[in-house]
Amino acid sequence: MDLNSFISSGILELYASGLATPEEAREVEDMAANHPKVQAELDAIRKALDAYTGVHAVRPPEGLKEKVMQRVEGMPKSRPKETSKPETTPTNQYSYEPRESSGGSSNIANIAAWILGLALLGALAAIFLFWQEAERAKTKVQAAKDETEQLRKDCEAEKAKAKAIDKQFVDLRHWATKPIQLKATPIGGDAYATVFWNNRKGFTYFDMGNLPKPTADKQFQLWAIVDGQPTDMGVFEVNDTNELIAIEGHIENPQAFAITLEPKGGSQAPTLDQMWVVGAVN
Repeated sequence: MDLNSFISSGILELYASGLATPEEAREVEDMAANHPKVQAELDAIRKALDAYTGVHAVRPPEGLKEKVMQRVEGMPKSRPKETSKPETTPTNQYSYEPRESSGGSSNIANIAAWILGLALLGALAAIFLFWQEAERAKTKVQAAKDETEQLRKDCEAEKAKAKAIDKQFVDLRHWATKPIQLKATPIGGDAYATVFWNNRKGFTYFDMGNLPKPTADKQFQLWAIVDGQPTDMGVFEVNDTNELIAIEGHIENPQAFAITLEPKGGSQAPTLDQMWVVGAVN
């Protein structure tokens, strides 16, 4: 068992409160003698117990000391043994032997047990409160670890995002990159979008421009027109991030690009009467 597991096992609290078994006590003493960290933790527990019992100590009822002393003083004292002498006791007299009252010693034992019980309850309460504080501390430490891990993941995600943006910036500035403006059709209103196509490096980016957000059961779908035939370039979600969308795959020698509004998930062929924007590749 490592030091941290030994310290958090609760054996130190049992030892400090006098509830440890002889084997546990020997183990604690050996560990404290060989490991300063264990000794320091044990000292801290003892201080906590002392502080708690000092605050929560139960004072005995007033007048208890006087009553105990009166009981003790009223108890018969032992008499020295005397040499026995034959003595004739008159038949008309009763022999009387004083009987010791057991009430005084019984009451003292009860009071001592009562005080010891209160002290034990106080020690157990202190151990319980200390354990609660330790558990709360563990919970806070774990929460801090979880928050740190989440921050690390967020930081990694931001780094990856920044790296992707840097690559997009370099790609857009490449001399062979062509920006293709997709303008609105009669049903598109004032909508527009832009496709960045580079045949030399083989990439395509898409800027959704000001396309409106469709209903939940619809999605916009991008098409490339090659030799008069539409080729699916994928569906996309309209959002407010204004980020470029990297299109997977590459189309050789497209004549135009267009966007149609399709059922969610896309269609195998474009719905021509739902074409919102279109633009030719010059």
